[in-house]
Amino acid sequence: MKGSLWAWIFQRITAVLLVVLVAVHFGIMHFVDPTAVITFGDSQMRLQSALYMLVDVGLLALGLYHGLNGIRNIVLDYWPNAGRAASWILTVIGVAAVGYGSVALAAFVAQ
Repeated sequence: MKGSLWAWIFQRITAVLLVVLVAVHFGIMHFVDPTAVITFGDSQMRLQSALYMLVDVGLLALGLYHGLNGIRNIVLDYWPNAGRAASWILTVIGVAAVGYGSVALAAFVAQ
């Protein structure tokens, strides 16, 4: 029960943070230079900035946590005894996805 309480609290916190980061991302992409054409080269150049990287890594990690925790809650609604197994499986998937996404974003910094 205690773990479910924290999962519920983090679900709400990540939802609020996702709304803020999506607003920042939307503002950067559409209002910083609205005449700019979005190309791979421009995206690569933007990802050299720490702010863009922080926003993108935040969206990746928070979005994955929020989505996977939502899946965990659905699993627990249908199979209440599968809590521990579902949590471990989704944690492994989440860590692997954050690692893969971080490596992909880091490739932009290395160039």
